[in-house]
Amino acid sequence: MVISEYIAIDPITLNGEVFNAYRFKVLNKTWLSSVYDIEAQLILINFVNSDRGQNLFLHPLELLKSKTWSLNKIDKNDTHAEYAFQFITTEDLEQKWTDADNIELRVKAKHAFSGFSKTVKKRYYKPNNTLKNGAFRFGNTLEIS
Repeated sequence: MVISEYIAIDPITLNGEVFNAYRFKVLNKTWLSSVYDIEAQLILINFVNSDRGQNLFLHPLELLKSKTWSLNKIDKNDTHAEYAFQFITTEDLEQKWTDADNIELRVKAKHAFSGFSKTVKKRYYKPNNTLKNGAFRFGNTLEIS
């Protein structure tokens, strides 16, 4: 599983209202097997100074959909790119996320062949270097256009 280096900002309409959608793209890069029971968690991480270091204070951020049933194995002939998925939040990351904080996306999935679970995570450090206006390109790419 691979998680995008950048967060795409793309408008979305929900119940007649337009929101900024902050999108995280995930690819199942394995050629051997699909994955299933995919769950994601998005967290805003604040650092709190203590006597001998820093403690982490974790704020969950809501995803529109935090689970998906499965992602196929990667296949260049897959015309629907069912090996890719985008997790989306409409929480205003540009207001909530400062240079002193981090954002982390955690994704857990089970390998269909072995049944083993694996968690991958991607930490984002600076909003100005991470947030990109545009949409993810289709298929086996993490590019934003």
